[in-house]
Amino acid sequence: MSEFKNQSLPDEESISRRKLLKTAGCAGAAALVIGGLAGRADASTGTYPQVRIANLRDIREGKPIKFDYPLIGRKSLLIDCGCRVEGGIGPKKSIVAYSMFCTHLGCGVELDRNSEMLICECHQSVYNPGESGRVVEGPAPGSLPMISLDIDNSNGEIFATGVAGLIYGLRNNLLDGEEVR
Repeated sequence: MSEFKNQSLPDEESISRRKLLKTAGCAGAAALVIGGLAGRADASTGTYPQVRIANLRDIREGKPIKFDYPLIGRKSLLIDCGCRVEGGIGPKKSIVAYSMFCTHLGCGVELDRNSEMLICECHQSVYNPGESGRVVEGPAPGSLPMISLDIDNSNGEIFATGVAGLIYGLRNNLLDGEEVR
C-alpha cells in the first residue's frame, strides 16, 4: 500500500495563491465587461441615438410604419392610433411606437387591422397600442417597450430618441448590435 501524506502549504503560500486566483478572476471579468463595451460610446454612456422615422404628412391613421431601433434588427413599429395615447405625439397626441418583440418569448408582433391590436404571431398575446402597449390577453408578462418619439416642429420630422423598457432577450438595449444611423 502506498501512503498518502497530507501536506498542507504554509499560510503564506495559500494566501498568495488565493489572492492570485481572485485577482485573475476579477481581471477576467473586467476584460469581458470592457470588451463588450469597446467601440460603443452610446452603450457605455446609455445614450440612445436620434433616428428619423417619418414625417407627419406621411403618417396615416391605423397604417403602421416599421423601422429598426435602437440597433439594426431591433424591429419597431410606429402607428397613429387616432385617439390620444399617454406618451403620444403629434396634433392629437395619437402617434406612438413600440418594440415589435413580444415580452413573452420574443416572437414578432403585428398590427391586426380588424381589432387594431398588436398580436404576437406565436402565442397570441394581445397588446393595445392605444393604452401604451399594455398587454390585454395572453401569456405575455408585461407591456411592449415604448419607443420615445420627438417631432421637429419646423418640418414635421419624427425621430426615435429612446426606449422605455427592456426589449425581449436583452440585458441592455444598446449592446451587441450595429447602430441605426
